[in-house]
Amino acid sequence: MRKLVAILLVLGLGLSVTAAAQEPDVEYVNGTVQGWKDGATGTLDMSSPQSLEVRSGASHFFIPYAEITSVKYREENRFRLGALPAIAVGLLKARSKRHFVLIAWRHDDDSSEVVTLDASKEKARGLMAVLRVRAPKACPPRPGQTCGVGD
Repeated sequence: MRKLVAILLVLGLGLSVTAAAQEPDVEYVNGTVQGWKDGATGTLDMSSPQSLEVRSGASHFFIPYAEITSVKYREENRFRLGALPAIAVGLLKARSKRHFVLIAWRHDDDSSEVVTLDASKEKARGLMAVLRVRAPKACPPRPGQTCGVGD
């Protein structure tokens, strides 16, 4: 009986880890990338030192870090409420927010691309940290200001 419980526990844990690894972590909000529709969900791969990769099923696109010209981060409330409902909801629970990262880049042939991605707070902040390091010309350091915030 113990062996059966142990096997089921290991299988359940393995399935949950596999499902979490395949879960989409960004949404393509809008942009100029060919073949991508607004609202498509996918995964973000920041492991390459040369480019950022966004994948959704069989389609994917790359954003070379060296070609990134600007990066902006913004957050906004998921739902817009009036003043009184916002106060009432704020007293009961924290309002949910959406975290957007806008990336613009220019190809060697002088054509420009732009993409807006919606990600979780942790993923968006991680992406901004990676972009600060790997695309420094898009995020010039300014005293008291982080890349893309408040621009």
